[in-house]
Amino acid sequence: MPKGNFGGFAFDEEVFAGMMQEADYWKNPIIASGIIQEDSSIMDLIGEKGNVATIPIYKPLDINEDGMEALNNDGMTNNTPVEVSGSKQTCMMIQRMKAFQAKDFTKELTGADPMTNIKGKIVGYYQQVWENELMNIAKAVTGVAKLSDHVTDLTKNTTTHIEAGTVYDAEQAALGDMAGGLGLMVMHSMIYKEYQKMGLVDFDKYVVNGVIQKEVTLPTIAGKHVLVTDRFTVTGSAADAVFSTYLFGEGAFLSCDKKNYENQYTTNYDPEASAGIDKFYTKQGKVLHPNGLSLLVDNIAKDSPTFAELGTSANYELKFNSKNVKMGVIKSKVGTAVV
Repeated sequence: MPKGNFGGFAFDEEVFAGMMQEADYWKNPIIASGIIQEDSSIMDLIGEKGNVATIPIYKPLDINEDGMEALNNDGMTNNTPVEVSGSKQTCMMIQRMKAFQAKDFTKELTGADPMTNIKGKIVGYYQQVWENELMNIAKAVTGVAKLSDHVTDLTKNTTTHIEAGTVYDAEQAALGDMAGGLGLMVMHSMIYKEYQKMGLVDFDKYVVNGVIQKEVTLPTIAGKHVLVTDRFTVTGSAADAVFSTYLFGEGAFLSCDKKNYENQYTTNYDPEASAGIDKFYTKQGKVLHPNGLSLLVDNIAKDSPTFAELGTSANYELKFNSKNVKMGVIKSKVGTAVV
């Protein structure tokens, strides 16, 4: 049954929450790239009222490590067991909220299906929120001292601009023989233009049951999906601008959604303000954790980390072998910044 009204239309929080979960994300390059690994078990570790989870890391059995080489089964050599080692990484729930008024939805509420129209606007808003959080975290992680080889800084070279092979060089420098695989590149429109001029931009196809249905607007470069944005990818201005192109591999981030909200999407009517205003309140919580590092939760002041705290390199500690942290950044100069 409807539990309230918004803009004169019946609103049911349970129905709306279900509609939000069914949102079509396949055109989103971050989701399509596979860099975010959904893991619902993280929510089990956090618990009903917690906000921190400690995730075990089981180190690979690497024959190149001391004591890990295979023994000769010659009937004389003891097959002495070696201890399998592990570690752990700590993550934290990020919680964000935003309230709106009915007048912000005037155009959307004129449609024949007002709930779907509201959903579309809220989905778009929170996609921006989590994209912003992800890029803020990536900037902090690539600033961690032990991940310095994940930064390819062309601004220190005589040739400061990207070339056809730059992405391969940067990925190899960061990941070594772990390089490759599908992933994501996030770049400024100026850098994207340079790749277009080099003829290196392709476009993904939407395929169902092995049949190409249509070409979609998901550009790819070097087998990676591309997100073009001027928001997170340039510092400075004009000739001094430095462009940051981020590279992400599959599973670069661990994620899970908070499911145990009360009144996640709810409405309220204020009869006093402006002779009556419908208000719409939203909350979302998500673990968005750089896989292979721990967030130093003792440095976090409150129950949810702020944008500034998540964007501070000193708040992260490397836990993986650095080659298993699947992200890196290319810093370059080219042309004039457009911001």
